[in-house]
Amino acid sequence: MKELNKQRRAAELIFAAIVLLFASRAWPEYNGTRVITTPSITSEVSVVLGKKIIRELYASCGLNISYLDVPAARAVMMAEKSQSDGELARIPMAVKDEAPLVPLHTPIEMARLVPLFLDSESAAAHSDLTGKRIGFLNGYRMIAAVLPDNATQVATSDTFQLVSLLERKRIDVALTLEWDALAAKHQNPDMVIGKPLLESPIYHWVHQSRENDIACLSEALIDMKEDGELQRLIRDGIESGSPE
Repeated sequence: MKELNKQRRAAELIFAAIVLLFASRAWPEYNGTRVITTPSITSEVSVVLGKKIIRELYASCGLNISYLDVPAARAVMMAEKSQSDGELARIPMAVKDEAPLVPLHTPIEMARLVPLFLDSESAAAHSDLTGKRIGFLNGYRMIAAVLPDNATQVATSDTFQLVSLLERKRIDVALTLEWDALAAKHQNPDMVIGKPLLESPIYHWVHQSRENDIACLSEALIDMKEDGELQRLIRDGIESGSPE
């Protein structure tokens, strides 16, 4: 009987160890902190501004967040592979349909991919992107949808590099998000922003294991829009070149 009890006790310990092992591999709590992947383009107005907006949403819901800064393409891939609690901000076409990510109930804003030209003369000469030297931000899936096949592609890490390439006449046109283009134009009023090549609502995405966060985060975003706080943050971010 004692031997049987020992075997049963050993089996219980093994089972407890297995449960503990799987629990340690489950989604970490970090004492109420959420880990959010974000593009490591910290100089981009859109990224810095997005991080500020999302941090305020989580704070409104009594949650802390820790940003995991990685290259843009890897950021969304890590979230899709359940290696974070969510992804900062993406348009729906940039997130795989089968990914375990759920958007908030309302978008942050409309994302617009726009062409940016050095001046009005350049805008008139290069409005047709066919065969042009096109600079763009590396790692964003939306870019592929608008690049002509015969364009000379020049990938960079941020809009500041794109502006430098335009000024040195190394590219004919830059493709960037409207917020970043407006920030660049605020610094150089001669620059010309063309009509959007792509428009889509942009959402904050939450890992399905954190789906209970979505209702509060969505309500906080709606409140931020209704009281004008979101537009103030966007305006101040564009005018200062950086919201922080």
